[in-house]
Amino acid sequence: MRYYLIIVLAFLSTIFNLTFSSSAADVKHTPTGVTFHKDTLYRSGGYGDNWRPLWAADDLQITPMCDGSWLGIKNYHNHLYRIIGDPENFSISDIPNYPDFSGGPGSWFGYGVVSVDGVLYSAVSKTPGDQWSGPFRGIKLLKSKDNGETWYRVDRNGNERKIGPQDKIRNQVNPDEMFFLEEFGLVHQKQKAYPFSFVDFVKCGKDNSAAKDDYIYIYSPEGAHAHKLLLARVTKDKLGIRSAWEYFVKYEDSRPVWTSDIRKRGYAHVFPQKSSDGNHFGWYSWVPSVVWNEGLGLYIMVNGGTYAGHQMTSSDKDYYDAWMHTLTGSLGFWYSSKPYGPWRRFYYTDYWTVDDPENRTYQPSLSPKWISPDGKEMILIWSDAMKNEKGKSHTVNYKWNHMKITIQTD
Repeated sequence: MRYYLIIVLAFLSTIFNLTFSSSAADVKHTPTGVTFHKDTLYRSGGYGDNWRPLWAADDLQITPMCDGSWLGIKNYHNHLYRIIGDPENFSISDIPNYPDFSGGPGSWFGYGVVSVDGVLYSAVSKTPGDQWSGPFRGIKLLKSKDNGETWYRVDRNGNERKIGPQDKIRNQVNPDEMFFLEEFGLVHQKQKAYPFSFVDFVKCGKDNSAAKDDYIYIYSPEGAHAHKLLLARVTKDKLGIRSAWEYFVKYEDSRPVWTSDIRKRGYAHVFPQKSSDGNHFGWYSWVPSVVWNEGLGLYIMVNGGTYAGHQMTSSDKDYYDAWMHTLTGSLGFWYSSKPYGPWRRFYYTDYWTVDDPENRTYQPSLSPKWISPDGKEMILIWSDAMKNEKGKSHTVNYKWNHMKITIQTD
């Protein structure tokens, strides 16, 4: 009888696109903790932050970088680079035809990148003004079908327009050019912020080849309540069509419920709103890095909260303050057998430092490629706004930071 029930459920899942909760047999090992190998700490040359690599079809990784210059050629607010080699010894190369987001109207910051069937996508967030500040207004969706040689802007109807490095449209902000723009926002206390203006994609192996279905999954903090995690999905052939997106509502017996109405959105996970000693996190928090770990048979999420302005209260002034590094950020790890959760925590600390009590860590991520065959060794990447001796921030370790970690399992 059980055999026939399994056959029936598989048939219904195929015909009606139903999603059934995973069994314990799907999970090879259950994560129970993390060991940080500080002897493997590596910091690159150059400077910048917000590194979030993808694993491209050519077997190289590509990462966005914000507010820096990894090669020392030009300072960008947002740019892409290729990573060539292993974590112990890698080099980087430029992607010169990516739109030039540098200064003034080029105040864009990129986080979400993904490679799907040989196509690269980059979701770039627009600031309210011409320099760093928040909350973000929305995202512009960029696409490359030739491994970064040529780029296109994708509008919300899926129409593509070629965009060169110096093309004026790269900085245009209007509903025709933006994929999301100041839509369906909520207020923190009085000031509004917007969903899906600050996103990252689930990374499923090389060029999305490890994906278990035809959907692309996108996570985003709820701008006005960043500790509440939004989730959307879309079939990969319709990624550029906004009306095809579905938004997570809730879990029913660990199964996700979706809606096409973004106003009915719910939260796939809720992170801490403040530390255990009462310091509040700000809007620039909780954008997750989620990668498929083949060896463990699990999706691993790393995430962290970045503390609010100098007083670290829940006021609009502190929550939206441009300064987000009064204290070093929090760090946590979660796992799930599905890209949409539910998520189970196996490590968390309110304040994570690496090699100095003055570290100001934030925006952790994981490499989707640098994972051991058994899945237990991964590479953790992060940013650090640590000050120099004169008190100037974003100087000492404001660069690519990584180390090897071991995921402890039962």
